[in-house]
Amino acid sequence: MSEILKKNKFFLAALTISIILAGMTFGNIPGPATQTGVQTVNGTTFNFADYDSVDHEMLALFNYLDTIVNDEYQGYGEWNGWYAEEQHGLHHYVLAFMAYSVSFLFEITSGYRTSHYRDFLYDLIKKMNTTEAEWGNNSIEYKEWSHPEYNYVNYYWPNQTDTSDLYVGRFRGPANIMWTAHYALMMSLYERSFNTNEMTDEITHYILDWNNSLTTDGFGHPAEGGIWGTGIIPCEPYVVFVQCNSVPMVCTKLYDGLYGTSFLPIWDYGLNFVNNDMVNTEGFFADGYYLYEPTGFYYASERLPQAYPGLALSPWTENPTPKIAGYGNAWALAFLESLQPEQTAETYPRFIEYFMKNLSDDKAFIMDSYNNPDGFATYDILATLFALHIANQQKDYVTRNRLANFFFNSYNKVWSANGREMHFDTLSLDGFLQSIAGFGYLWGNLPVTIKDVTEARAAEFWNYPYISAADDRNIWVYQAQWDSEKDGFILNIQVDQAASLTFSNFASQPTAYSRGSVLAALQQSGSDYTLTLQPGIYQLVIM
Repeated sequence: MSEILKKNKFFLAALTISIILAGMTFGNIPGPATQTGVQTVNGTTFNFADYDSVDHEMLALFNYLDTIVNDEYQGYGEWNGWYAEEQHGLHHYVLAFMAYSVSFLFEITSGYRTSHYRDFLYDLIKKMNTTEAEWGNNSIEYKEWSHPEYNYVNYYWPNQTDTSDLYVGRFRGPANIMWTAHYALMMSLYERSFNTNEMTDEITHYILDWNNSLTTDGFGHPAEGGIWGTGIIPCEPYVVFVQCNSVPMVCTKLYDGLYGTSFLPIWDYGLNFVNNDMVNTEGFFADGYYLYEPTGFYYASERLPQAYPGLALSPWTENPTPKIAGYGNAWALAFLESLQPEQTAETYPRFIEYFMKNLSDDKAFIMDSYNNPDGFATYDILATLFALHIANQQKDYVTRNRLANFFFNSYNKVWSANGREMHFDTLSLDGFLQSIAGFGYLWGNLPVTIKDVTEARAAEFWNYPYISAADDRNIWVYQAQWDSEKDGFILNIQVDQAASLTFSNFASQPTAYSRGSVLAALQQSGSDYTLTLQPGIYQLVIM
């Protein structure tokens, strides 16, 4: 990020002042909460407050993100509106976590599955997979893999220069888990949300590649701990990280739920390794374990000698202690909770105790290193953003809100002229944060988390009624869910201009009820049914 995010003793004070001032501005007054109500239809009572919902600002943030992702506005290898000109190596993380965050939104309105949402995630996945052959230096392949600072293309194991060794230097190969895992999880969430099967074969390729990497020596012979002997896969040549490997672990669990397979045990050795060999005395995950000295690795002579193999050492301590990162621990805790919930619940309070720095009664941030409590830079911001999600997932809403107050109240909300989009104005600090703040708000505040979306859906889910098409640009969908126990479709919606919605999977003609009374019978269109609504706000039960 920009120079202002480098270590600067004035930065934290300036940011704190800006938070106080921004909190006083009209642009940061919270928007109205989603309206709910109670309706009784044919003797069955529906309380809209019993169903998860999104609010107007969340949908406006999504609409803003759509303007920088949707291929109607720009090509997959273009970065207009991202303020990413001075960045490299961070693009694919932004794409991945944006996909995760909007998938939580899709999960809440699981009965609203039109092209408005489906195309967004599809375009995001395509942007993640841009190649040098087509997009050159604007591609993710270049920015994340073959950029001269990385140049991981010619990577052999265990000897970088020995071409007779195992070749793992492929952008889509086993040693690029920092990209392959995110890409596969993005595709898996697409299939979980929309059930198209168009990405199943490609996801399966990565699952089988990880299986080979974790259970063999790469040449087809069984090997405990896999190619690298650790049961986890390098994020960079010769370095393994817990946070990077937590992503394919989650993806594998999700894959098993989607397709009825049993691949998750391939990670058992790796989970044992990270829980026992990659932790410090306080039980926090170390930020890296060196298998060998990485190519191009620079280690300052005045620091303690780095052992190979061995845990990365902290630059902030005089004695040889493991390097511990707040961002890495928050990320790993959030993802690994779905695999080891009891351990995460035990570690989380200690994480908050060690890493959270209090600024006031209602504001705090997460330090990237408790061994460097006076520093503040890019990784402290990332640690705070990642911690938003684990706090939300742990239902520690007091901490979640304090972190959110610190980060989001430092930027004014800017609405588009047509009132459809909203973003946080981060240009005074760093424009690259603008998209991050957009999905970061969803990441930290939606009532669905990464743990929730790893769970398998009920087999009958895809037979439930859902909205398959709509005049998406004229509506705001706050709740859209089929209640399978009460056989009713919950629809909480604002209509700006007259709009039609098409419903699929109803077995016979449905009727929309408002306030317990008949509003309209849906009109049949082939095997589907259509509801047309005039401008207004509606809480409907469709039976």
